[in-house]
Amino acid sequence: MSNTKRDSGIELYKIIAIALIVISHVIHTLHVGNALVPYDDYIVNLTQATADIQTFILILLRHLGCFGNNMFFICSAWFFLGSSAVKKRKWFIMLIEVWVISVVILIASLIIRHGDITKELIIKSLLPSLFSNNWYITCYLIFYPLHPLLNMVIGKMDRKGLFRVTGVLVVINCFLIFIQGNILYTSDVTLWITMYFVLAYLKRYKEDLLNDTKFNAVLLAVGVIGFIGLVGVTDYAGLHIGALSNKVLHWMSNGNPFIIAACLGGFGLMRRLTFKNSVINYFASLTLLVYLIHENILVRTYLRPAMWEYIYTNYGYGHIALWALALAVVILLLSFIAAVIYDLTVRRLVTAGGGALYTVISRLYLKCEKRLLDK
Repeated sequence: MSNTKRDSGIELYKIIAIALIVISHVIHTLHVGNALVPYDDYIVNLTQATADIQTFILILLRHLGCFGNNMFFICSAWFFLGSSAVKKRKWFIMLIEVWVISVVILIASLIIRHGDITKELIIKSLLPSLFSNNWYITCYLIFYPLHPLLNMVIGKMDRKGLFRVTGVLVVINCFLIFIQGNILYTSDVTLWITMYFVLAYLKRYKEDLLNDTKFNAVLLAVGVIGFIGLVGVTDYAGLHIGALSNKVLHWMSNGNPFIIAACLGGFGLMRRLTFKNSVINYFASLTLLVYLIHENILVRTYLRPAMWEYIYTNYGYGHIALWALALAVVILLLSFIAAVIYDLTVRRLVTAGGGALYTVISRLYLKCEKRLLDK
C-alpha cells in the first residue's frame, strides 16, 4: 500500500520508532569504546550498576532501540499479513539503495578525512549488505521475501494449530532468550518470525483486542512499567551483589516480553488514529533512509564519537542525560534533512537505474532457468 494512502497513526508510530532508535544509538556511542579514534575520555561505563540518577536514565534510554526496532517491524508485519506476493523490483531497488547510500557516505568521508579510513571500513562500506552494516535493514531484506511463504503456512492452519505453533515460538524465541540470551539457535530472523505469528493470530482471531483502546493502554503500561521495574531491580541488586554488578543491560533484547508487549499496545493505540496527513506520511516514508544514514558504519565510527568528545571537552557531563537527548535530536534532524535531499535528487536516479538493472538481471535469470529446466 502506498505510504500516502495509509492512515497516519501507524506512520507517526514509525517516526516515533526511528527517534527512539537514534536516541539508543547515540548512547551506544557514549558507552562503547572505539579503537579507531585517538581519544576515549568521553566514554561512560553504562554496564555497571549505579546509584546516580542520570546514569540510570542513560541506561534506560539505551534500551529504546529495542522498542524502536520492534515498533518498526510490527508496522511492516501488519501490512505483510495482507500481502500475497513479493515485489521483487522493490526489493532489488532497496538493496541497491543501501549500497548507494553507503558509497556516497564513503566518498564524502574520504574527502573530509583526506583518505584516513581503514581498509576494513572501506571494504565494509563497499559491501554493506554482505557485512550487515545495518543489521535491521539486512534482516528486513532477508525477511521480506519470506513473508508470502509464511502467509501460506499460516493460512493452512486452524485456530488451535496456529495457537500452538505461536506458543512454542514465543517460549523459545522470547522467554528463553529473555532469560539466558542467545540459546537454542535464536536469531533476529527467528524472533521476527515469532512476532509475525503472534500478529497473525491476533489479527485473525483476536482483532477485537487490537481494536480495544483500554486493552492496548493496559498492555502499553504493563510493558513500560515492567521494563523499567526489571531494569531498576537489576540495578539495585547489582549494587549489593557483586555477581550482578555488570548486568544492568542484560535485558536489552528485542525479544524482551515487556518491550514486545509495550510495542504491541502502542501499535494498537496508534492504529486507532485513523487520519491522513501527507507531511507525516512523507517523513515516515524516509525513516529507513534515516536509519541507513545515521547508523552508517563511518558515521558511527568517526562522527558520533567526535560529537561526544566535543560535548565532553567544552561543556562537561554535568547534564549528560539532557546532552544525550539534545545530540539525538540534532542527529535525527540532520539525518532527515539528508534523507529529504537524497529523496529529491539521487533516489530518482537509483530507482530508474535499479529498475533497469533489475529488468536485465531478471531476463538473464529466466533464460538460465529455462535452459536448466529444459535439460
